[in-house]
Amino acid sequence: MSKHLETAQNLKDKLLEAENILLFPHIGIDGDAVGSCCALIWALRKKGKNAYALYEEDMPGNLMFLTDDPEGKPCFTSDRDIISDEDLDVAMAVDCGELKRFPAYRDKFLGAPVKLVLDHHGTSLKEPLGDFNMIDPDAAAAGVLMYWLLSLIEGAVTDRYIGQCLFSAIVTDTGRFQYSNTNRECWEIMSELSSWGCDFVRASTELYESKREEQVRITAYAINKMTVSEDGRWAVTTLSKEELDAMGVRAGETDEIVGEMRSVKGVEVSVFLREVENNVIRVSYRSKYFVDVASLASKHGGGGHLRAAGATLYMSLAEAERIILDDLKNYFSN
Repeated sequence: MSKHLETAQNLKDKLLEAENILLFPHIGIDGDAVGSCCALIWALRKKGKNAYALYEEDMPGNLMFLTDDPEGKPCFTSDRDIISDEDLDVAMAVDCGELKRFPAYRDKFLGAPVKLVLDHHGTSLKEPLGDFNMIDPDAAAAGVLMYWLLSLIEGAVTDRYIGQCLFSAIVTDTGRFQYSNTNRECWEIMSELSSWGCDFVRASTELYESKREEQVRITAYAINKMTVSEDGRWAVTTLSKEELDAMGVRAGETDEIVGEMRSVKGVEVSVFLREVENNVIRVSYRSKYFVDVASLASKHGGGGHLRAAGATLYMSLAEAERIILDDLKNYFSN
């Protein structure tokens, strides 16, 4: 934490000086972004601040239990005028640090008099967006950095709801503490959250054992149609918008597919392509031991972590699949 103490202090000072604060998580939202945002929003509201997270897409169903604060007030909104441009004091990007990660609200962010970033993606270090940036690619999750930031806000922590949010952030981005980014710091934070009264069982049940039937069926369908290389080292599958719509799939219900493919014995890299709309394809990459999938994603304007990354391709699903297959064939032939 010592290397972040000064920056965390700066973020804390700017947040507490402000009255009206908006958070900007990334599109394709996940548990780390939702948990981190909700933890900070409740902490700021406890200090009398007016705080919301702006988000333009549907919220994954397994994260909905986090999105209202303990008083029942929503943490997330798509209303860009919930705080007017004139009244906005601070804009803060959370779990992301590039404008393309929240395109619908980029002008709202840029118009804020003070801009902050809290993120753990290395790509955010290239051209930091904020006036103050707390960016650490070695942190297991944005939730880890959020824990340290909140620890500086007197009277904001040791709260069961905040603990539940931070647990959800960290447990999802570490793959239930199975990914290589899991470290001693994660366990130390979990111990602290336990002392706050965090209900790990309820949070885990909501995150992982509250799936709709449609989610289970689409996962099985996608796995059944996956392509595996002859040597078994990579696997790819795709889902068209037509397939997703036909099965009634909601936001976030395909997130586990790429991890399920990686779980196959011998598979080092798995890639899942999902058609969001015509000529817009979201690509999710995962690797097991040695492949830097962030470098594969960066070829297409994406990025992320060594073992988990993503990109968006603006072309047909068939063309995107061909390009990804060529990437994998070329990588493993070298």
